[in-house]
Amino acid sequence: MVYDQSKFGIFIHWGVYSVPAFAVPQWPSAEWYWWTLYNGDKTDGGATSEYHNKTFGASFTYQEFAPMFKAALFDPDEWADLFVKSGAKYVVFTSKHHEGFTMWPSPQSWGWNSVNIGPGLDIVGALSKSVKNAGLHMGLYHSLFEWYNPLYIADVNSGSPPTTNNYVTQVLMPQLYDIVNSYEPSIVWADGDEGENSTYWQSAEFLAWLYNNSTVKDSVVVNDRWGLDCDGKNGGFITPSDRFNPGYLIKRKWENCYTIGTSWGYNQNEPLSEYQNISTLLQTLVSTVSCGGNLLLDVGPTSDGVIPMIMQERLIEIGEWLEVNGEAIYNTTFWRVQNDTIAEDIWYTTNLETGAVYAFSYNWDTDSTLYLNAPITSKNTIVTLLGYGHPIQFSASSGHGLTIKLPSLTPTEYPPHGVYTFKLENVK
Repeated sequence: MVYDQSKFGIFIHWGVYSVPAFAVPQWPSAEWYWWTLYNGDKTDGGATSEYHNKTFGASFTYQEFAPMFKAALFDPDEWADLFVKSGAKYVVFTSKHHEGFTMWPSPQSWGWNSVNIGPGLDIVGALSKSVKNAGLHMGLYHSLFEWYNPLYIADVNSGSPPTTNNYVTQVLMPQLYDIVNSYEPSIVWADGDEGENSTYWQSAEFLAWLYNNSTVKDSVVVNDRWGLDCDGKNGGFITPSDRFNPGYLIKRKWENCYTIGTSWGYNQNEPLSEYQNISTLLQTLVSTVSCGGNLLLDVGPTSDGVIPMIMQERLIEIGEWLEVNGEAIYNTTFWRVQNDTIAEDIWYTTNLETGAVYAFSYNWDTDSTLYLNAPITSKNTIVTLLGYGHPIQFSASSGHGLTIKLPSLTPTEYPPHGVYTFKLENVK
């Protein structure tokens, strides 16, 4: 997998937590329902437990949601088709979140997986097949720790750092080897190191096998969340935090894992105002790629297996924009400057093979001019607007910079969704 050139992927959070599908907006996220149910005093002031007791009853356990997780409308081919239409090049799916429920028949999670209870399906297997058949790369997220696994709790109670690692040897490592051997993912996306170093998680041993002896050793890429000592340092790319977007160039390849709303798992309590519009999402994509990152945009399906309509709409809109502007995103890299203005509404990428520079503008100025400060023009400079198809007039400033004369367009002639891309040829 050429991860660096893929630029845009889809994150999927789906599990038992998709049944209650509840969180107070902003924090905590809906996939943390089980933890928040018993720790609400530390997070949401008890709102989740109040909702749970009123809706399901105080004696209703989290485990009782599993039979209700039916995935009756889950169609992996339909999902894969949507992801292709979005313009994404890869998918990262939660094989196991912090609740410990596995989305494949893990022997280490007998009775607490998607085959033994609930859907009765190997979700990881079905989705991996559909995604790969659609021509996309398939990645798997896997939580290192589990909130309430007795072996994990015993380990962390044994000392600091833990003096035992029974959970790692008996649960985590067998699961990681299993998902790689069974599904051959292009990405292994670790999360949940919970402040323990990589020595406890046995990360070095697993990664050595992954890169040297696994069937995906020549194509796989991993992130950096393999232990407290690895965060922001190791991995093929780094994910220092959720929604990480520094706004400037950093030394390592990085990924911005991002949400359309505020929750990662589906939250039926999330108001419309928390969902971002298409312009904001495109601006996030542009600024991320301009600074050398990839955008991994999350969707949270319902317990039935339906990706919410507003999320589908956003993905389709991103795909419409990429159909016009994709050459400025895919197979590009950061330019000598990333941003042109203090207002941060003009960003750049470049294609090293063709030499073309792409300037993204978040605005269409009412005075019909657009000033770019960074480019140095030549007598052979050509400026075009992607999606327009006619020459664009411009004038060069002394030294560097150029002023573009914006064309008069009818509503149907404007490139879609309010982020405009100007291709600059023969500039420095």
